[in-house]
Amino acid sequence: MADPSLEFPNYSEQTAEGMLGTNPMLEAGLMGFLGIRHSGCGAGWIEAELDVRADLLTPFGTAHGGVVSALADHVLGSVMYPVMASGQWAATTEFKLNLLRPVRDGVLRARADIISMSRRTAVVRIDVTNDTPEGGARLAAAAQGTVSIQDPR
Repeated sequence: MADPSLEFPNYSEQTAEGMLGTNPMLEAGLMGFLGIRHSGCGAGWIEAELDVRADLLTPFGTAHGGVVSALADHVLGSVMYPVMASGQWAATTEFKLNLLRPVRDGVLRARADIISMSRRTAVVRIDVTNDTPEGGARLAAAAQGTVSIQDPR
């Protein structure tokens, strides 16, 4: 959960709402291939998900770590756009990912929360959960990363 004392003076509700629903940027490239879709967005947080499909599994029947990593990296950067000034862009500079449990099916959900933000960098925490057959969710991965906030060129 994001630090409630953090303030986001540049927060744009319009940008946050634009992150939901159909987004042509997500329908192309790796994000389109993986089927990542945003499921929620607000000031300092975002959630995205993807369906675990057979073509995303390793020969051992578990989701490839690169799939989990790509989902985590996606929300790591995407969480920044509603809170940055117009025209700025975010670049991941590093992140650490702990794969906690194997994922075989269901839906992977990632929630990113900004835990610290300055004019030039932000630190983001990400939890990745996997639906259970019983209808609950279990923590499958945890990550933390840093993004660099770039001004327009």
